[in-house]
Amino acid sequence: MELYKNVFQIQSLFGGRNLFQYLFAGANFVLVDTGIATTPEETILPYLDRLKISPERLTLVVVTHPDLDHQGGNDAMKRAAPRACLACGLADRALVEDPRALFDRRYNFLKEDHGVGFDPDPRPEAGKPRKVDLCFAGGESIRVADDWELEVLHVPGHSRGHLALYDRKNKAAFVSDAIHGRGCPKAAGGLAIPVTYYYVDVYLSTLRYFEGLAIDALYSGHWPIMRGEEVRDFIAESRQTVELLDRVIQASLEKNPQGLTLKELIDAVADAVGDWPADSRSLAMFPVKGHLDRLVSLGGAQALTSFSTLALNLIL
Repeated sequence: MELYKNVFQIQSLFGGRNLFQYLFAGANFVLVDTGIATTPEETILPYLDRLKISPERLTLVVVTHPDLDHQGGNDAMKRAAPRACLACGLADRALVEDPRALFDRRYNFLKEDHGVGFDPDPRPEAGKPRKVDLCFAGGESIRVADDWELEVLHVPGHSRGHLALYDRKNKAAFVSDAIHGRGCPKAAGGLAIPVTYYYVDVYLSTLRYFEGLAIDALYSGHWPIMRGEEVRDFIAESRQTVELLDRVIQASLEKNPQGLTLKELIDAVADAVGDWPADSRSLAMFPVKGHLDRLVSLGGAQALTSFSTLALNLIL
């Protein structure tokens, strides 16, 4: 689908959710995200063919953050477009380059102590290892045409090096998974998975940053296109979700001075939100652990014995 002149949204489904990549076509051709391992062959390359664009013309492929549905197609895309530079956020480089690192250090970092996470071996959707060619730290510009640039934004929270692109000329923000609302939606309606930010304070800073940008349209990795007031409402809903998790976690710890396990706190938060599916609520391990880390750092809670037995005790 052409969003506006020379900007295209490439759509497929993964796990019942929309999965979007974006193509900017000018003097340079820029692709944003590569999907899962099969997305290039099944979706991206056929789409380029319909537009009569050879993958050889791709200049840059930007991976917004380390998740298997955004980086899984890196190896396949580089093989199809060998002249394109593969780029990601500087702080995310190790996880983007290696599915093993992605699973060990992102998806399973709580497995040993808390018993929550993914299967230990990388899923086929995560693709093959592929080195990136360059890294962005935020503040750079990507020239698409002589009169058209994309600003590279460093917008952490979901990951340390998460990137977004801002088209100031058209007041359009391409944010991938930097903003979460109340959770990620199913394509058919309802929520598919919980919010999955981890770094709470920088996530809130990211929300404030986007509020300060002139955004007429917001394009993401999974959410419907938003315009005008919808953008502001989405950011407000995201902040309200952070505040809700804070309240629920503190209240739960107050009611249980003996401490709670991480799994128990995940259940408490999921019950309070109300419409996170039961089969995906474990993904709330990211924000719940992030809020707990924040509470400990502020001196509001302490660990009891070990996280594997008791999560936290509130300090009154």
